[in-house]
Amino acid sequence: MTFIQITQRQERVPVTVFQLLDRIHLGNFAEMEKITKDAYDAGTRDLVIDLSRIESLTSIGVRALVIVHKLLSRDGGKHLRLAGVSPSMRDVLEIAGITQFIDVYDTVEEAAASF
Repeated sequence: MTFIQITQRQERVPVTVFQLLDRIHLGNFAEMEKITKDAYDAGTRDLVIDLSRIESLTSIGVRALVIVHKLLSRDGGKHLRLAGVSPSMRDVLEIAGITQFIDVYDTVEEAAASF
């Protein structure tokens, strides 16, 4: 059973939204990579990951975000946004340097509209 709910939004460009229903951990890390690669292969280029339903990120979760960013930025663009990030997760992302190359928004709507 997947831990990601996938929806589509039409903004200025098509935007895919992954709402995480559970934390990324060793048990679902490979599934996250596969789902992202499958979405990319199907045409997804702009992605918002909604973290509003999870409370924390593990180090493997941070690694997963970096891998997703690298996959989507093959053309040199910034095609990943994060939304619904708790203050503690934002701290972890800032300390890890993730916010230097992945933009963070309060809501999915703001993140999707930023593309």
